[in-house]
Amino acid sequence: MLKLTKYFSTKTTPQSQPIPGTNQVRNSAGGFTWAVDDWTRLDRFLILGSEGGSYYASERALTVDNATSVARCIAADGPRTVARVVTIADEGRAAKTDPGIFVLAMCAKLGDEATRKAAYAALATVCRTGTHLMHFAEFAQGFGGWGRGMRKAVAAWFNDKPARDLAYQLVKYGSRDGWSTRDLLRLAHPRAASPSHDRLFAWVTTG
Repeated sequence: MLKLTKYFSTKTTPQSQPIPGTNQVRNSAGGFTWAVDDWTRLDRFLILGSEGGSYYASERALTVDNATSVARCIAADGPRTVARVVTIADEGRAAKTDPGIFVLAMCAKLGDEATRKAAYAALATVCRTGTHLMHFAEFAQGFGGWGRGMRKAVAAWFNDKPARDLAYQLVKYGSRDGWSTRDLLRLAHPRAASPSHDRLFAWVTTG
């Protein structure tokens, strides 16, 4: 007897083939698994990132796949995407902050008006330090220029901090990744919230 179930069975299936009657898809390892939706992929990217890639996918390929999924989330429900970034940042669940900042920059530059407003409103929550803010500026630069919303949000990041806390940020995080606090202040051009803020801005921009 020719054992046909060796080639087609719902009980035993090689990893290189999908289980018959299921919606399994091919994964990076060449096997088949159940697909996850874009929202699950968003959470995974925010928590795990794509730095270093994986055993089966390069860093570039993994980043492109995740960013494409993020773009679909933004198109489907941008404010929900921003909310996920904020929640995971607040809960401290992410291994690193860069994926969340990257997604926030995508929302700020690629989303509709409601999404952009939500992203800029969440800037201080997600970008807690000067380094984070400079990372956001670098990511946002990759998706567009400095519009009014960007300038207002960055200006608010500086002005909303008490002068003493702001001084600490300005001294500790002077420059990162080709950006400096001087660059950010000159682009955002904030109106100082207090005389102390004004003196700090002058110290950064003119010495």
